[in-house]
Amino acid sequence: MIASRHRTRRILMAGLAATTLAAALAPAVAETFSPPPPSASAGPPDCVNGIIPLNPYVVNCNLPPRGKQIIGAAPDAGAIIACRHVPMCISYYVNYPGALLVPGYPSYGP
Repeated sequence: MIASRHRTRRILMAGLAATTLAAALAPAVAETFSPPPPSASAGPPDCVNGIIPLNPYVVNCNLPPRGKQIIGAAPDAGAIIACRHVPMCISYYVNYPGALLVPGYPSYGP
């Protein structure tokens, strides 16, 4: 008789635990299987995920935000990465802000 009471109590406790777990996980399961909300972006994002070679002016989403560019000041990380192995590119970025180095065309300065 005592054994059947313990067995009944274990079954009730296991049922209570399963019900509690199911109730706790129900919102997470519902959110997992619901479709994502539509995004309402009207145009392209303000930044790109990557570096465009020889274009130090592209804003990269993965790098820290840029400060105001001053002639002769140190270049930011995006410019250093975009102009790697091309000294003329980084020179134009530092000394002539806004000038873009185009491969194949002579660059005589602005």
